[in-house]
Amino acid sequence: MLQICNKLSSGAYWLAMDTVIEKVMNLPQLAPCPEVNQAFSELVAAVIKNPQWQPDDGALHRAVRCRCSEAEGRLECFWAQKIIQADDPLAAVEKFPYQSNYRELTAREVRLIEKSGLRLDMASKVAIIGSGPLPLTAWWLYKSMGAQVTHVDVCPVAIELARQFALALDWSCTCVLADGRSVDLANLAYDVIYVAGLAGETVEDKQQIIDNVLPSLRAGGRLLLRSARGSRGLLYPAFVARDMRGVRVLEEYHPADEVINSVFIYERSLG
Repeated sequence: MLQICNKLSSGAYWLAMDTVIEKVMNLPQLAPCPEVNQAFSELVAAVIKNPQWQPDDGALHRAVRCRCSEAEGRLECFWAQKIIQADDPLAAVEKFPYQSNYRELTAREVRLIEKSGLRLDMASKVAIIGSGPLPLTAWWLYKSMGAQVTHVDVCPVAIELARQFALALDWSCTCVLADGRSVDLANLAYDVIYVAGLAGETVEDKQQIIDNVLPSLRAGGRLLLRSARGSRGLLYPAFVARDMRGVRVLEEYHPADEVINSVFIYERSLG
């Protein structure tokens, strides 16, 4: 699809964007299969090709993002089960079609955290709000930095699959079933707290998560939020870094390649 888009004129491309959205919205089901995988691959490619595209219909925008969220959840559950059941779980992780994107995004986030003045190591404690059933961000943090990770998710299925995923990989970590807006994490315990792109649909939701978890951030710790910009807001909730209260922006990053999420690094506000 990306190669096709490169050959389209600007006017033709707008039609192509509408076409791929229609294809996604008309899928009869969202469980992973060739038809579903192709439709969402085309949507992602179209979003990358034209980063400023926005639908005129706000309701359609929300509906597309909801479909993307559901499809991502189903894909992660499918692959978590596949990895858990594999004879060689480590090899199975490498076969996940988007594992390189997770690894690259995580590496960029680590560099942004370090640029902000905090270096992670084996003693670092990280909590991830909205870790999901296939916690690859946490896995790559552990593999690359040795970080000690706490997974937090509101979905019982997601947390159970994450727990089994960790067991399959012989990975010692903590899994907590809770809403990020009310999870009870230890005070001043974490060097970094992640808020995943799909954790909280609105700015208000994300602010409630921040207000709840900030006391768990140690002095000098960092809060990391994933967002999106432009047409990438079709895939993940988009917001402005400075919309958040009680924190100060240290780093703001917006990718222009196949990595989708924007990344904001914060410290606790002194005011």
